[in-house]
Amino acid sequence: ALRRTTLQLVLGVVVLDAVALGVYYFGGIAQRTSRTQMTFTVVWTVATALTVAVLLRRVRVARRL
Repeated sequence: ALRRTTLQLVLGVVVLDAVALGVYYFGGIAQRTSRTQMTFTVVWTVATALTVAVLLRRVRVARRL
């Protein structure tokens, strides 16, 4: 269970980053104003932090089992 939840944590972050990078480059964020780029980066960072917090809680629960 621990190995599976740890893998979910890693894959969750990898998938989130892949989607964010795709949106950044293919969605044209890279050519937008620096304010738009900064807003995107802040949203991406918050989404990553929330993803890690939720999935890390699952890892902690799996460690107790």
